Amino acid sequence: MHSVHPHRPMILARALKSAQLQLDIEKNCNCQLEEKKTILEANKSRQSKKDNVPDELAVYDNNIKVLAKKYGLMTEMFFPETSAISQPMSNPPPPFQTPDCYVSATVEEQCLVTELDSMLLNHIWQVRSSHHFTAVFSHAMQTSHSNILHKLCDNAKEIFNLSKTYFKVHYNRLKVPKVCVMLGIKDLSKPTYSLWIPFLFTDMKVNMAKPFANWKPLALILKTSLLGKLSIAEDFVHHSGSPTNGNKWKVFTVTPGCIAWAVTMSVFLLSPDMSFPENGMGTVSKIPYHSIFWEYKQLLVTKWTDCHIKAIVTSMNYLIFRQPKTLAQTNGAMAGEDLTAEVDAAMAAMDAMTLLDDTTDDGPHSEPHSTPPFSPLSDVLQHMEEARELEVKVEVGIVPSSLSIYY
Repeated sequence: MHSVHPHRPMILARALKSAQLQLDIEKNCNCQLEEKKTILEANKSRQSKKDNVPDELAVYDNNIKVLAKKYGLMTEMFFPETSAISQPMSNPPPPFQTPDCYVSATVEEQCLVTELDSMLLNHIWQVRSSHHFTAVFSHAMQTSHSNILHKLCDNAKEIFNLSKTYFKVHYNRLKVPKVCVMLGIKDLSKPTYSLWIPFLFTDMKVNMAKPFANWKPLALILKTSLLGKLSIAEDFVHHSGSPTNGNKWKVFTVTPGCIAWAVTMSVFLLSPDMSFPENGMGTVSKIPYHSIFWEYKQLLVTKWTDCHIKAIVTSMNYLIFRQPKTLAQTNGAMAGEDLTAEVDAAMAAMDAMTLLDDTTDDGPHSEPHSTPPFSPLSDVLQHMEEARELEVKVEVGIVPSSLSIYY
């Protein structure tokens, strides 16, 4: 009999292990191919055949459109037109949604692209630099804005406390005195528009220490856009049916981008413009919507941790995403009690800011801090810093301690 080589079992074991590893690799590759095939098949029957677009690009159109709708509301109102989108990113990529993203124009452009990339699925990211992606993505953003505007016009009475008639396409809103007050227009013969219109402030009194103080209409704009026209009714409970934008996108909190979107959209809805401009410039009003969105978002990103902005964010989150009482009781009262306490604390902080301003303001009460049209962001930040200094004085007792109870 032939003797078995002493190392033969070990060699066979190694060969078997190597074969198993190779089989696992092949299975993984097959799974990835099957996943890609599923995506291609799902989109193939609905893809556009026009413009002779290659199948490898057009097949992703529906995925691109879904992502564009979310991006256009939650992140950026306009598609980022920057050369950085076709250039390689720095490694690691610059952080977005932080004050550091505004240190220079170059960094800001890179952050815009990084923020866009963070939302894209891998197979979409691979075609992101193509002209076809830009065309489909930007057009989907514009279409989404138009569709949402119809819902907002239907809810105009609840949002603005104005007749829905005023928000018909060809209605001249500048003939409505209350609209002119909201926009801060004093001369109808030559209407001018400020970045900080009175509508954005409590009681229409411009106070640059407290931007977006009139947050509730903004929250209603977002709630309508994310959860549907009926969602702003007090007794609304979402039943089974078509999923809302918020459900499809898995949105559970507001962002600097979506708040800036709501503010810009409120300006547009009150303006004399009849259709939302894709190029960012109002056809009738000449309001630079692209620029004012940028200003609003930069302020929100820069001051996201400021006590005033945090109070607004907390209040908006509660109004938009809170559960109905019936569901809250089912899921346990403790969570609802904690959230209510948090909102109460936030509102108390905002009330305290109002009391401080009333105590320390030496100027006319109607406009504690007036601002010229499209005033620099630095002016707003300075007013907010001054307000924060007053808070500190209350905390350390420089301002009468009787005010500290509101904190």
